[in-house]
Amino acid sequence: MNYAEVNLVLAWVAVQGLQPDQALAALEMEYSEDADVRDVADWPNFSERADFRERVFVGLLPGDWLLLFGDIDEDEKECLAALAKFGPTFLGQQFSTGCFSEARWYADGQQAWRLDYDSECRSPYDRLKIDGQLPDNLVQIVGQAYTAAAQGIVPKLSLDIVWEVPGKLSKAVCGFDPQEGPPDGFRWSMVQPIGGVPAPEPEQRGWLSRLFGRR
Repeated sequence: MNYAEVNLVLAWVAVQGLQPDQALAALEMEYSEDADVRDVADWPNFSERADFRERVFVGLLPGDWLLLFGDIDEDEKECLAALAKFGPTFLGQQFSTGCFSEARWYADGQQAWRLDYDSECRSPYDRLKIDGQLPDNLVQIVGQAYTAAAQGIVPKLSLDIVWEVPGKLSKAVCGFDPQEGPPDGFRWSMVQPIGGVPAPEPEQRGWLSRLFGRR
């Protein structure tokens, strides 16, 4: 089962060469003590498990990539993007409704390029925006998507095939695509702030945002 079939939104960060303990220390996080949410061979289903919502999960991908992902808000996504200081980093986000998807690449701690798809704020002919220079192999993925769209090809979920581009770029870079099931042998664990998830606040900001004081 792929991620988009069971969840509404996903943000993810993959950092090459970063060890889990190092990432958790930087984020002031720890593994959840709930035994039933660790070492499971499929994506966490946020629609069925309310305790999975607004949480972060971590696992190792082939090629020495550390993946952190979850149903998290914009501020929390930016907190995870700060891990780019530790190594080459891919950041992605995808709404399964097909309205928005995003891909970013960081090198030496700085954003090198960004691509995003937005069907709500842009015309049907200009939904994909690219800032910076993509490598040639990734440019080919974008071109293939536009060609498929011109031919009337649609993905399995009947969404705009160009919306899939960030996921395909992620697959080419770090091996993770939210439109596919987990890689063979992949296991995830749920993590939390050290000492537990902070209590909700009236403004309803996510827990990572509260933890780091983002407003």
